[in-house]
Amino acid sequence: MIKFVISSLCLVSIASALNLPSYIKPCKKDDPNLNDCSLKQTKLAFPFISKGDKKFKSPPLNPLLLPLIEVDTGPNLKLKMTDLNVHGLDSIEFKKANFDTKANKAHFTLSATLNFIGKYEIDGKILVLPITGDGNCNITFSGGDFTYDMNWKLVEKNNKQYAQIETYKLDMKLKRAYFHFENLFKGDKLLGDNMNMVLNDNWEEVMKEVGPGITHTIEVVVHNVVKAYLEQIPYREMFV
Repeated sequence: MIKFVISSLCLVSIASALNLPSYIKPCKKDDPNLNDCSLKQTKLAFPFISKGDKKFKSPPLNPLLLPLIEVDTGPNLKLKMTDLNVHGLDSIEFKKANFDTKANKAHFTLSATLNFIGKYEIDGKILVLPITGDGNCNITFSGGDFTYDMNWKLVEKNNKQYAQIETYKLDMKLKRAYFHFENLFKGDKLLGDNMNMVLNDNWEEVMKEVGPGITHTIEVVVHNVVKAYLEQIPYREMFV
């Protein structure tokens, strides 16, 4: 079971109607070069989006505060991370932005290196080895390649059409992950250093156990930022 809690700014329900902000330029939905236009405008708009926009209830992305991530695999491992500051979201590089306005779906390909700094509590086994501790943690996802897919339907509000996201999914592949947990085994430096070395030498196996919780949290953050704009701006203002 994976539990997660993200910034309350991301979870505010979307109910208002807003105009297209000046930093987002529309594309023509029938343009044969729609994908090129979408990618260009996404790259131009993202530096403004990453700073946050209170009007759209979209939070600043650098750093992004995640109050809580919990990974609970039953009797084997319990990991709780709190007050995580996520760095690197403002440096996302967009590589592809494909929109199919007839099928109401979109696909993004992007890359980023993300750093998570906060507090942790861990107890159980990882890589069949016992692990316990609490203190500061530092986790880095290096060279991450992400894909984000979404589908939407059009709904009418006040005689205008809006997109409403129905499904979304984020997938991630990493070139490397780094872990550092302070104060493992009640501060035993030798055991703690050895465990951190084992975690980093076997990072791919570690990610199979703790990665889904973090990845899913990133997925929800991305979804809520996209939703903040897509569901509040009339569809015909974004795709003319």
